[in-house]
Amino acid sequence: MLDFHAHVLPGADHGSDGLKTSLRQMALAEQAGIDVLIATPHFYPQRDDFGRFLWKRKATLAELQENYRGSIRLMAGAEVHMCVGLDHLDGLEELCVPGTRVMLCELPFHSLPAGITETFERLMEDWEIVPVLAHVDRYDPVVIENLFGLGLLGQLNAEPFIHRFRRHRLLPWIDQGRIVALGSDIHGTEIGYTQYRKAVDYLGDRFRTIDARARELIKAAL
Repeated sequence: MLDFHAHVLPGADHGSDGLKTSLRQMALAEQAGIDVLIATPHFYPQRDDFGRFLWKRKATLAELQENYRGSIRLMAGAEVHMCVGLDHLDGLEELCVPGTRVMLCELPFHSLPAGITETFERLMEDWEIVPVLAHVDRYDPVVIENLFGLGLLGQLNAEPFIHRFRRHRLLPWIDQGRIVALGSDIHGTEIGYTQYRKAVDYLGDRFRTIDARARELIKAAL
């Protein structure tokens, strides 16, 4: 099973406060059956220094890889907060899953700013980046439908599938091919992979379809 969205790098963001927590997160992922995990620390273009972010991600990934003794394949991408003009950032491809042009993009939680659609279009056309919208289950479905209409893809968190009245509205997006990944979005260790396993059990064949789509999307990195 592939976890497309996880915050496990020690001290990279608020997902893990240090190596001990990160190693426990990796152990929980192993117990859940994860074999590929993409670490996606937050990157906020408006406030983060790009060079420092890349340095910190590299350092924390190296620290975890040097101390982790399990079997999960670990790679580092980013959860990129979308903003107008992101396409002007030199070295933007460094935020993609390594070896691919796939970028996990987090939308603003309030209304989308004017020009964000054009930014997405330039990412796809000028940079040939494949944006995957993070945790689309959290947003207004009308907004997400409109973005899907542009050709964007979506990632779902496991959490909504434990709620009977939330999960049903997400199934059509899976069946329409809009959803290409499932993520734990793990922060800390309290919840661990309990929700992820419940989502896998609930989705059944749909999960296997999503997992296959995720692997196909990043096959150049596997």
